[in-house]
Amino acid sequence: MADSPPLSGIKVLDFTQNLPGPYTTFILASMGAEVIKVESPKGDPARAIEPMFSMLNGGKRSVVLDLREPSSRPALEALIGWADVLVEGFRPGVMDRLGAGWQRARALNPALVYCAISAYGQTGPRVQEPGHDLNLQALSGICWLERDDDDVPRGARLPVADLSTSLVAVASICAALASGGQGRVGRYLDVGMSDAALSWATLWGNGVDLAAPAKAAIGKAPGGGVLQRLSGRMLQGLDRQKLYAMPQYGIYATRDKRHIALGIVDERHFWEAMCDVLGLARFRKLPVPARTAMGPVLKAAIALQVRRHDSADILRKLVAADVPATLVRRPDEVADEPQFRARDFFGPRGFVRAPLPEAHHLDAPAPSLGQDTTAVLAALGVSGSP
Repeated sequence: MADSPPLSGIKVLDFTQNLPGPYTTFILASMGAEVIKVESPKGDPARAIEPMFSMLNGGKRSVVLDLREPSSRPALEALIGWADVLVEGFRPGVMDRLGAGWQRARALNPALVYCAISAYGQTGPRVQEPGHDLNLQALSGICWLERDDDDVPRGARLPVADLSTSLVAVASICAALASGGQGRVGRYLDVGMSDAALSWATLWGNGVDLAAPAKAAIGKAPGGGVLQRLSGRMLQGLDRQKLYAMPQYGIYATRDKRHIALGIVDERHFWEAMCDVLGLARFRKLPVPARTAMGPVLKAAIALQVRRHDSADILRKLVAADVPATLVRRPDEVADEPQFRARDFFGPRGFVRAPLPEAHHLDAPAPSLGQDTTAVLAALGVSGSP
């Protein structure tokens, strides 16, 4: 790691709450940026969600301002003038009403990078609609991709719209900071959560179609229309499961009631090695399309063989044969994983650092609500009260 973090000296003003914005500024802080979190007198609602709040806000400073009160305006404008980056997560138009919209902020600080995170972005027919992670998963196609065996859509348990948005925001901010060097001009970054979710969902939803070869073959066959109808459930299964339709790509239970993940896609050498370890040599030469077509039969055969072993035993054999196989860990036990320990992911408080190469641990605790208000505003030569 470099002696000086890559964002050392960058000052960030954070008006966000809950997850997408705070994770964005957590990553920026982990790269060396100084972050001031501006909160209302009620505070970020995520303060009630621990330990997530502490994980995301360690090392930041908290300033309380009631932006609805005109008396807060001098402090607000002084903070905008201080910052290199402003991140906000309100519905479009709210920051304008609070006196901190893009036009006003740019007038106060022409070099400011202004990142506005919202559910649907700053344009379009849904611009004024509220939306959280599940809404954006639904609109972008993620809920359809996550549908169950009865074709009922459901949301992903991991908030993929929130977290993908954070990565988009970080990348956009860093690109803007890099643009122009010392002569940087201000930039407005319109980061829509629906945009981020859509990018991921379409890549996977439209870009991976294991049913396509079967559809093409059926379409060319005599009576293809009849075959299409008869094969409908199989084709739906391939479309729903994506890579999980492949027997070599999935989760299997072991004798000691743990689970292992087999991550083989199209690599023949991995498949053959797995067959050798599991005693399935009769399937060794099957090509990928045949494996997929025989998925239910092969999954049952693999499951039977894996279930004859304890997890440590079968993993030792698979790894020794160079098969991509891993233990399914619970979130509360990932700290025991030697790989993460070796890469210094867990800090003294047990929290993980940001997953960027030069990110450092934020060992300072999350600030109490408004604890830095007096000191920060005094340093800027203004006074303010909630």
